Amino acid sequence: GFLSSSSWIGFGLALSMPCVLSKDGSAPEDISTNNAGKIRPNIVVFLGDNLGHGDVGAFGSPSVPGRTPNLDSLALEGMKLSAFNSVSHLCSPSRAALLTGRYPVRSGVFPGVFKPDSVRGMDRSETTLADRLREEGYATAVVGKWHLGHAPSYLPTDRGFDEWTGIPYHPSGGSTDGHVCGFDANATTWLPLYDGADIIQQPVDLAHLAEAYAAAPDRFVARAPAEWR
Repeated sequence: GFLSSSSWIGFGLALSMPCVLSKDGSAPEDISTNNAGKIRPNIVVFLGDNLGHGDVGAFGSPSVPGRTPNLDSLALEGMKLSAFNSVSHLCSPSRAALLTGRYPVRSGVFPGVFKPDSVRGMDRSETTLADRLREEGYATAVVGKWHLGHAPSYLPTDRGFDEWTGIPYHPSGGSTDGHVCGFDANATTWLPLYDGADIIQQPVDLAHLAEAYAAAPDRFVARAPAEWR
């Protein structure tokens, strides 16, 4: 099952969650099981920008007891890995590595991040996790900040994902009501919110963005047949 919306709000604007479900396209028994006849799992991946070791209660932080109950429950009921390092401390390189399984220096997403005026994104020759899962019959969605290119052909729906709700780059990359960001000296680049390849809000309402992020996975799961959830 999926976590309650409170945990997604905890990740705030840094949330990027590819959530994967079995996809209709052939007989259910072919989709929900692998060649060995075992049930194929649903997959949820959380990537939190600037999330420190002490920001999750499961790792013993005295400053956040009870504030991350859903993540703590996952650690308690599953497996907790305590010696893991990200390949980068920045948004774009770390996302590229997660989706391709390659070091950022090899995928070309290095050493910085894609900016609001970027005309390219992660190279189109790269195969993503979503591409592979689609080949295996999964439906995929990503919720949250993308930051791997926002020009045509570089959005999530061009990189293997079926659905996307989120912003294209970091919140400081575009202006919002009452705030003009440093990248937008002329107040002409308003931070957008996307649904797939369409901008549905610009500037994005940051006060209610967490609610939009929490609602998107609920809709995605609700559309899947009950036996595949």
